[in-house]
Amino acid sequence: MINVGNELKEYRINMGFTQGDLADLMEVSKSTIVRWESNHKPSNLGIQKLRELKIIGEDRLREVLIQKKGSKELGLSIPNRKLKIPSGEKSIFYAPYVVNGPEDQKTFHDFLIDLQEHENLMISEEIYLNRLSLVKSVEDIETAQSLLEKSSKSAKSWNSNYGTHGWHRYIGRFPPHLVRAILNHFQATENDLVLDPFAGSGTTLVECRLLGIPAIGIEISPLSALITRTKAQFRETSDEILNIIAHLEVFYVERWTTFISDRDINEFSYDEIINREGNTVLDFTNYEKWFSKQALLGVSIVVEFAKTIEGYLKDVLLVALSSKMRSIGNVDVDVVRAEYSKVPRENVDVLSLVKSQLIKMANSIKRSYQTHATTIASPNEIKLIENDVLKTNLEKESISYIITSPPYGVESISYLRTHLLSFKTLESILNVDPYEIGESVIGSEFLPKEVPTVKSFKSTNISATFNSFFEAIYDETETKKTKTRTLMMMQFFDDMYDLAEKFKLWLKCGGKIAFVIGNKKIGDHIIPTHKIIEEIFKYHGLKLYNITRHKLKTNNSNSQVPWQDRIIEEEYIMFFEKELQ
Repeated sequence: MINVGNELKEYRINMGFTQGDLADLMEVSKSTIVRWESNHKPSNLGIQKLRELKIIGEDRLREVLIQKKGSKELGLSIPNRKLKIPSGEKSIFYAPYVVNGPEDQKTFHDFLIDLQEHENLMISEEIYLNRLSLVKSVEDIETAQSLLEKSSKSAKSWNSNYGTHGWHRYIGRFPPHLVRAILNHFQATENDLVLDPFAGSGTTLVECRLLGIPAIGIEISPLSALITRTKAQFRETSDEILNIIAHLEVFYVERWTTFISDRDINEFSYDEIINREGNTVLDFTNYEKWFSKQALLGVSIVVEFAKTIEGYLKDVLLVALSSKMRSIGNVDVDVVRAEYSKVPRENVDVLSLVKSQLIKMANSIKRSYQTHATTIASPNEIKLIENDVLKTNLEKESISYIITSPPYGVESISYLRTHLLSFKTLESILNVDPYEIGESVIGSEFLPKEVPTVKSFKSTNISATFNSFFEAIYDETETKKTKTRTLMMMQFFDDMYDLAEKFKLWLKCGGKIAFVIGNKKIGDHIIPTHKIIEEIFKYHGLKLYNITRHKLKTNNSNSQVPWQDRIIEEEYIMFFEKELQ
């Protein structure tokens, strides 16, 4: 006798069948399927039919059902396309958001799927098919991304928070689906080394970790580096995280009870909380407007506990706290930069918020290892360098591929200010104020102390587009503010010049780059960023071989961010290859 219950139910659900669909397919009653799924013994004929299901492909099963009932009545999707690979063609089924998404996303989705198709594979077919992006299944095998993402059948947009990607909100990150599609386009393997010189919150590094590809990230912001390091270097087990929750709870209750004694929290002054023995949250401007007294004490105790532990677990706890800062602090969630709201947030249970986040983090580690068991790399395959990329040295021709999205010129420092409250709360640990590193951030609002002239920029002699655009804009600009902004953007492109020089040095011959860049505005003029970047990179022997224009939206494809269209007019994904010397 075969134990059909759980096996049959799992098979049916994975196929997207109802009990009625499966009953029609097997020519039995629906009640029979219900009995079998309850572990009632099937007849000999039933056993034979169940065995047949194991050798009939998903395409054939669906064809049989469609012949019996019709695809519209079944609500089943038919194969979306054939994928060409060396062994032949495979039927693939798109992820739900590819099918259900808005019309303005379809061309982009098709581009990403086309990008992953290869006539010759440099990795095993099994691994290649398993790691496809934006694909639900290949015939009857569900992809690792689909298993981890768990999109509903009616989903209209992708979920960029699958696995450890969802550990911390971060303005400006790009979708992991894009990164995975690019890695598949490059056919990166465990023998390659991928670089993201603007690691941000670690999207590229997490995807490399899941797919078993060694990677290096470079990140100047200490908070961003903390987030990236924690998300990408997660441990093989979540047991340690679950254990730390119990220790945190004991510590928290003891510290809270000792301090409060028999008084009400509102009877205390803010100064008393800040001056509490053991507190390391530094006094900063308007902290009493950012935090209720209850929230400030709770944050203070969590930070104090974090200082009693070391290494990865300390990072996990700090990321959990930082990720909940919009729920802990008095943050106006309707603005991009960190600003406090007029109405204070009340009844904030910091311990409960942090505990729930830690549990979520532990569960996502477990799920990542379940869904990516055949590819996932060890934590030590992922490296992070906390530094300015232009001051970083890597081994010559050590990098196989670069996947990155640099700050888009002026106002890039806003990414740091978005998490201002986390910076201020953790300043005693991060040892930095976000405003203190501004001048080192590529594309920041800062210019050198000696303000350059138009002709002094290196890009003037390299890029004809740079020269013609900025010369005209600068001459017609009347206000000092706009002239300064123009010079800032010109400085940005000189930074890109220096960056391209490093890319040429670090990349292997034939190495490739995926560069996501946006075209910003100066007044009513759209800066032709992609053309200037193409000319700068070409000068350094980096040849553009593919490009697509699309406005990236990390999570909801239908989302409308008020400032996005004003600040970033267009976005391009540019593909370069280092020419042979």
